[in-house]
Amino acid sequence: MSKDLEVAGRYANALFQVAQDKDLVDVFSEELTELKAALNANKDFVKLLENPTFTTEQKKNLASAVFEKINPTLRDFIYLLIDRNREDYLSVIADVYQKRVNDLRGVADADVYSVIPLSEQELTALSRVFAAKMNKTKLNIQNHIDKSLLGGVKVVIGTRIYDDSLKTKLKDMERQIKA
Repeated sequence: MSKDLEVAGRYANALFQVAQDKDLVDVFSEELTELKAALNANKDFVKLLENPTFTTEQKKNLASAVFEKINPTLRDFIYLLIDRNREDYLSVIADVYQKRVNDLRGVADADVYSVIPLSEQELTALSRVFAAKMNKTKLNIQNHIDKSLLGGVKVVIGTRIYDDSLKTKLKDMERQIKA
């Protein structure tokens, strides 16, 4: 685990604990998702927030103006990050926090690779089958197009890969023939 992810993980876990204690898990999840989207959309703001020539107070004032509508506890958390010069971790913290929320709800993210876009029915069927395999209640599936698969699908959930693509089957046949 990289040092950055480790640090962000500690902050995200602490924030998650506070959210659970205050029954704000869903509120923080939604607001962090919006916050991350805003940060990704406005790189100039991020540069200002990370600018070392700005004082902590200036950064807090800037954050206060931009994040005025978020939950006060979450705003205080952002101030804490600014106080500790960790504001550049916000996006990663949001990702780790969302993973904790998903774990709590029994939800996992899955990447499904196919040659053509899959229909909603196919995605739902894959979600149901693989959620059961992973002991999850639901999978959030992202369908990616990969023409090199030739056919079939490849499902990636965390570190697990389920490859039922024609490409892999042909490679397996080739290995068996050569053996």
